[in-house]
Amino acid sequence: MSFVVILLGSYIFLPLVNRSLGFPSIDNITEYEPISSIELYDYRDSFVGFLQGHEDRQVVPLSEISTLLKRAVLAIEDKNFYEHIGVDPPAIVRAFFVNLQAGRVVEGGSTLTQQLIKNLLIPEKERGRTLGRKFKELLLALEMERKLNKDKILELYLNQVFWGNRAYGAQRAAQRYFNKKASELTLEEAAYLAGLLKAPSAFSMNRRAGEERKKLVLQKMLEFGYITQKQYKTAISKKLIFSSSPGQFELYPYYFSYVLEELKNRFDIEQLREKGYKVFTSLDPDAQDKAEKVLNEEIKNAPGGITQYALVAIDVKTSQIRALVGGVGDFWKNQWNRATNPHTIGSAFKPFTYLTAFEQGIIDPETTIKDSKFEIIDGTGMMWAPKNFDGKFWGTITVRDALTFSRNLPAVKVAYKVGIEKVIETAKACGIETELEPHLSLALGSAAITPLEAASSYATFARGGIYMKPILIRRIEDPKKRIIEKNIPVPQRVTSAYATGTLVSVLEDVVKRGTGALARLNDRPTAGKTGTSDKSRDVWFIGFTPDLSLAIWGGNDHNQAINSKWVTGGAIVARVWKRFCEAYYEDKDIPAGTFPDEINMKIVLVDPLTGLLATSYTSNPVKKLFVPGTEPKEYAPIPPGAAKFSPLVRFLYGPFLNKNRFLEKEFDPEDDKKEIADQNKTEINNDLEEHDKEDNGEEKNDTQETEQKRHESKAERRRKHDPRLLRMIPEEGSQNENADEESSNGP
Repeated sequence: MSFVVILLGSYIFLPLVNRSLGFPSIDNITEYEPISSIELYDYRDSFVGFLQGHEDRQVVPLSEISTLLKRAVLAIEDKNFYEHIGVDPPAIVRAFFVNLQAGRVVEGGSTLTQQLIKNLLIPEKERGRTLGRKFKELLLALEMERKLNKDKILELYLNQVFWGNRAYGAQRAAQRYFNKKASELTLEEAAYLAGLLKAPSAFSMNRRAGEERKKLVLQKMLEFGYITQKQYKTAISKKLIFSSSPGQFELYPYYFSYVLEELKNRFDIEQLREKGYKVFTSLDPDAQDKAEKVLNEEIKNAPGGITQYALVAIDVKTSQIRALVGGVGDFWKNQWNRATNPHTIGSAFKPFTYLTAFEQGIIDPETTIKDSKFEIIDGTGMMWAPKNFDGKFWGTITVRDALTFSRNLPAVKVAYKVGIEKVIETAKACGIETELEPHLSLALGSAAITPLEAASSYATFARGGIYMKPILIRRIEDPKKRIIEKNIPVPQRVTSAYATGTLVSVLEDVVKRGTGALARLNDRPTAGKTGTSDKSRDVWFIGFTPDLSLAIWGGNDHNQAINSKWVTGGAIVARVWKRFCEAYYEDKDIPAGTFPDEINMKIVLVDPLTGLLATSYTSNPVKKLFVPGTEPKEYAPIPPGAAKFSPLVRFLYGPFLNKNRFLEKEFDPEDDKKEIADQNKTEINNDLEEHDKEDNGEEKNDTQETEQKRHESKAERRRKHDPRLLRMIPEEGSQNENADEESSNGP
């Protein structure tokens, strides 16, 4: 009786005994969570993959592990698990005699609880088969059984144990060997996995030995009544079919590698490996699958020299990155992510130039501009004379047609007028983060940007001038579901609704009848811009619908020239862009939607000297366009010495004294727009008139100043005319700085 009291007392005070012996505490074992791999989830919070940490593991609750696997493990490892108190005395006695007969330790008699203690609390260097280690395991196992119920211990064990083939835990083992969840395992599969636990590294490398071990597990299960004779015979006769699930990066390699890159920017690498974070991305697996399929199929039909494609798709409303493909072919042979690295953008940069001019009110789509020769001295004293793709000049055309058909000379002239620094400000505000050099050649897209930046900045157009930073990672949680980081879209107004809406209307024309006609979608509004760099080294189409912004780049990894006038963004990439969009929308119930409407401008009569509202005293008043609410509210002052009105004149013109008649008058839109367009044409061409006159050989006024200029060199005259001396060095041997597309109706 006294012996029983002593044992009972020892059991009650077991924690104190273990601490006094210097054994580790298990007070926090109830909160313990095995370290998982970094788990990745898509935009709907569905699990899609993982990034391997220290141990490749996905933790699942006991309810999500097959009952067959639980029984198989208990049959071969610890058949008395639900009866013992952490230690199985009969098993220990049996192991003692087996070891005595063998003359060495060949059987341990450990319970699952003792094995779990060894894996969790015994340091690696102390895991040798010694009596001291076994004694420590025994006492700690007894203590663990007091703190946790059997199901929790079994759950921890099945999630913690190593199964070979780089797999930790039942879920990853089921995926690694049979490409299925732990809850879906068949009897023969469960028996095979349970058999691996004795020597996981050895058996996973030797399938024949693993098969023999499987038979032993099935015999034990039959012996202990876990399965019937019929189940046993069926499982013995069935042949296992092994099929590994995709591992790290194998499913969506470019998207996952970019996620890992971003995580490394946020966390220490060791912290990443040990924390087992859950990362909720913006990935749409369906869109990613279709993007990879389309690009890998289209590259087979690409013209010579085009050996790679990259794609980025961004949801306009949320700014979440739905798909990101950094290349075609085998990711492991060349892991360079072309979607997040820069390529020369070509004429796809032109919308930023025109948007800047629309914002400043310098032009509108109907403003006319000369598609004519333009020369300027660069910073090295050399003459830069950009040309159009077809080498021709179209003469006087509208701004709408200049951008629709991607004419180079009008774009350069507009950039010259608004100032290239202002264009850079606009581009950066819309989402271009790459450093841009203030060279006038930038108007033709001499800069290199990433497809990710391209899709992001064009999404700003689709939102009517609202910028939102692209979101790759929506939130990050630790294993206890505590939020570590959360990213939500933050809208910022960066360009006016009027200017952006005006630009979008022109970019719609690019797709309807211009260089991007091959990208036109039949069931929803589409807008975008083609881009082709010098000698077709890079070809682009960047476009958007009301809900999706999509950038596709094509080229090669060696920056080799493609000397063919048929290789352009409009001829090659626009078609690929359309094919992806059709596949993307095929299974999605997304309404066609509409782009933000162009704002109906307000036409008022203003004093040309003050910019204020005209009155009946104003000499030569002019009509001006204003965004509603931005028109001047004050009236121009009465000029000094203005004659007082006679009673008759006051009677006839009295309404002008108190208000601007043009605020209420019904205008003829076509006549008024034509009148304003003519005024704008005069204004924008004034600064460029010197160039045009020189190009056309027109006569100059025979003044003393021009007479002196005739004795100066042509280069010196232009230096004086353009004090900014922008740095523009044409590429050696090239006809023009950035060749661009001709009309889709051209040869």
